[in-house]
Amino acid sequence: VNSINWARIIAQAVYYFYTYLQVGDSKPINFSVPTGNFGDVYAGYLSKKMGLPVNKFIVATNQNDILHRAISNGKYEAKSVHETNSPSMDIQVASNFERLIYDLNDCNDDETKKIMDGIKENGKYIISKDKMERINKDFLSASMSEKEVLDTIKEVHNKHDIILDPHSAIGFGSLNKINIDGNNIVLATAHPCKFPEAIDRSIGIKPELPDELKYVINEKENYD
Repeated sequence: VNSINWARIIAQAVYYFYTYLQVGDSKPINFSVPTGNFGDVYAGYLSKKMGLPVNKFIVATNQNDILHRAISNGKYEAKSVHETNSPSMDIQVASNFERLIYDLNDCNDDETKKIMDGIKENGKYIISKDKMERINKDFLSASMSEKEVLDTIKEVHNKHDIILDPHSAIGFGSLNKINIDGNNIVLATAHPCKFPEAIDRSIGIKPELPDELKYVINEKENYD
């Protein structure tokens, strides 16, 4: 289910609440979220609007960093998309960022449409200072190069014997770049076996499918 689907946003909001209740102490809580289409982190933002006491959301991007540029300097400007080892994040104009724009414009659909039409026509949207102040109350951001992603996978494996997929490694590495106080949570977004080439380049291991999924190799493929 693509994150443009509202049902997925609702479902993703659940684990922000679950995690907060698991942590359960008085320190501020921050979530670092690997982000391409802005859906997962927008679900966290909605959780905060519903009353969950989250301090900051870290929007963690790969080198296709339009969201990082928007949140750090107010320039939501589309550039060429580069293929990376985190393909779910190889996006420029993020569908769910439109939902944040709608929110920042006090749910004015005419103003939101005007802005989105401008993005389609000109490829960019310069966010005003007052809206940037509202964004930065909730969001920080960082981006990771291809080398940084592979280095992070290697570092985490060497220190903790855990294999992160490239997307989750972007969340982990971005959190280290931000260096924010509190209880810091990184959202892991995929199993490393989905990205064997990237894992192999980083640590020389090709992760296997989990046992409960191995049966799919021998199943008949169906498609339209």
